[in-house]
Order: sequence, then C-alpha cells, then structure tokens
Amino acid sequence: AGITSLLGSGVYTAAYPLHDVSSIHLLYEEWANYSVFYKYQPIGLVRKYFGEKIGLYFAWLGLYTQMLIPASVVGVIVFLYGCATVDDNIPSLIVVVVSKSQFQL
Repeated sequence: AGITSLLGSGVYTAAYPLHDVSSIHLLYEEWANYSVFYKYQPIGLVRKYFGEKIGLYFAWLGLYTQMLIPASVVGVIVFLYGCATVDDNIPSLIVVVVSKSQFQL
C-alpha cells in the first residue's frame, strides 16, 4: 500500500523524493542533536535545506542568544551579591521590622 503499489497500478506515473536523505542526516548530526549544543549552527546547511528566510531567522536567533550571555552573567552576579548582602541592608531591615510591628496577621 505504499508508493510502489501506486506506481504499479498506474495511479501515479512517477514519484520523486522531496528531500535528500543525506542532507537530513547531516543536519541532524550537525544541528538537531543535543550533543552539539555548544557548537556554532551550520547556517549554510540550514539555508540550503529550509531556504533563505528560515536560514536568516536562525542566524538572527543564534546571534541574539550569544548577545544575551553577557547580560545573564551580569544578572547572576548581581543576584548573588544581593543574596549575600541582604542581611546587611539596614533600611530594608527597618522597613520589615516596622511593618511587622504595625500589622497583625
């Protein structure tokens, strides 16, 4: 009940594969595999297989992700500094003590 039987019965006169299996396998090995998350994206292969618009989208997404790395490092440092110095902040301790003494839960 596959394409071979349809070709044999004359329903179709010819059939051509839409995708090159070697390109799919290469994209899987170089791009869609969890073990290669630290490598650069093969933008040329993505563009060749999916087209210009999709290739440009993934190129932009890769650049955007790389540009977020410094901001995330700064954010983690600021967060850790805030966690380490939260008990030393006298104005915030006064606000907490005053607000607890004024309101009953």
